[in-house]
Amino acid sequence: MKIRLQKYLSQCGVASRRQAEEFIKEGLVRVNGRAVSQMGTKIDPDKD
Repeated sequence: MKIRLQKYLSQCGVASRRQAEEFIKEGLVRVNGRAVSQMGTKIDPDKD
């Protein structure tokens, strides 16, 4: 099941959802070695 990246970061306790959105906008988040800067990116928590 895929969920929005900012929601996943929030659930893991990395940051609040809004703070995670700022991190994503600033390009500070990487998924599978690639920087993510687009809001609404979905990930599979079991694979990514």
